[in-house]
Amino acid sequence: MTPEPSPPRRRHRAIVVVLLIVLSVLWLVFTFPNPASVGGRSLIALGVVVVAAAIGGIAFSWGRYFGRR
Repeated sequence: MTPEPSPPRRRHRAIVVVLLIVLSVLWLVFTFPNPASVGGRSLIALGVVVVAAAIGGIAFSWGRYFGRR
């Protein structure tokens, strides 16, 4: 069992994750070949995937860092 990281380390990890999310979305925006071909359904599907990933990440982190109090 590993010791729980200190709060500054948790904050650092959260900042890194948010930065990676922002950079990946920017990468998608700048490398997408034809933005005019994106329909509403595609954006909704992308939004659903992003929200599901965020919920999964939060649930994992919550159980790991805050569940044992």
